[in-house]
Amino acid sequence: MAKMDENTYQCEICKLHYKDESDAKKCQDWCSQHNSCNLEITSRSLEASKSRHTFS
Repeated sequence: MAKMDENTYQCEICKLHYKDESDAKKCQDWCSQHNSCNLEITSRSLEASKSRHTFS
């Protein structure tokens, strides 16, 4: 997990971004253990949030 700036963290495996450090860590742990993404975790990513706002 990488800290991008004061408010953004990134999973270094799938490259999704999170506001919450613990979500980014959960994402990276899942990605490294399962070689896949977890929809429950990725739904909290900034990218997923942007998609929800686009379709609203």
